[in-house]
Amino acid sequence: MLLVMPKPSAATDKKSDKELVPVKQQPIVFPPQGYQPTPLNALLANALDLTAPASAVLLKNRKNAWVQLAGHPGSFAPASGSTIWKRQPGREVSESRVYKSLVFESVSQVMPRLYREVEYNGNIFIEIEDLLQHFHEPNIMDIKMGTRTFLESEVSNPKLRSDLFDKLMKVDSSLATDQEKQQRAVTKLRYMQCREQCSSSALLGFRIEAIRLAGQPPNNDLKNVCTRSQVMDTLQLFVNGKKIVCERLITRLIEIRTKFEASKYFKHHELIGSSLLVLCDHNDCAGVWMIDFAKTQLIPDLTLSHRDTWRPGNHEDGYLTGLDNLIDVVGELLRRHTTDHVTSSSSSSSSSSCLSSRHCSTTPSSHV
Repeated sequence: MLLVMPKPSAATDKKSDKELVPVKQQPIVFPPQGYQPTPLNALLANALDLTAPASAVLLKNRKNAWVQLAGHPGSFAPASGSTIWKRQPGREVSESRVYKSLVFESVSQVMPRLYREVEYNGNIFIEIEDLLQHFHEPNIMDIKMGTRTFLESEVSNPKLRSDLFDKLMKVDSSLATDQEKQQRAVTKLRYMQCREQCSSSALLGFRIEAIRLAGQPPNNDLKNVCTRSQVMDTLQLFVNGKKIVCERLITRLIEIRTKFEASKYFKHHELIGSSLLVLCDHNDCAGVWMIDFAKTQLIPDLTLSHRDTWRPGNHEDGYLTGLDNLIDVVGELLRRHTTDHVTSSSSSSSSSSCLSSRHCSTTPSSHV
């Protein structure tokens, strides 16, 4: 899931919110007792109904206009100038449990901050940090991590299904075997694995799920970006050919890998459907964060490497395989650069501004 704010508002240079501090508390029920409707509350309620875009009045203090790049439509709503609400599948599968479990681990420094859980109209939301608040007209990329993007429980049924065979034919008819064509049916496991083979997930352990370049509409139709060279071409476009951006991204990716490998939590949890949010803007501010933890599950009796090949029952997800390959691809892209579009003086200036904030620094400070 990814929320992006691509167009600057009139209040770009105004500080819209006080510094928020993450809190630990029970879900807040909205509306509270004694609630009185106001025009602003009505606008918020309209946005949270997730059937209409948020009002310009509600978004007037945001740096950038609000639009969803990837994920299920209607999953997000603006909460303030610096936070967003993300709808959860249910209380028992809320991502807040992941954030709370990691609050004292260093890996939390490469994730959005969690502020609270909110209950509204029977739905559960988490209020999390808007990672774009210190970027200006950024390029935005959602990278789905892992060689396996489905839970084992989702593919445990060996039943042959004709509907999935039909879907497979639409994805790539050449993937079906002669036997599958004769029976005109496949299992869900077979279908899901074929889908991964059609992207770079099976080959590299990650795939570019969606991208939005500054001033252009979002693009989530990236089915043809599946080979290493195609991924590299897309990343080259994303960084706008800038060596300094590549350097900052690879530094941040290595930091994420180091913190992930040191995490006790991730040694016993599989990460399925999790993404990396990658941002860079015209000031050469750049950053990467781990996002989307709804399918992160405890595997109590196993220690996961996140690199071993998946076999049913071992719960390996290939997250670190994907991270290793992404670092390698960005590193190769960095070595290929022969032209840096930023002068030494402007690079030095932008470096100072970037490194002053955790939001676009390659070495962010610890959470409050």
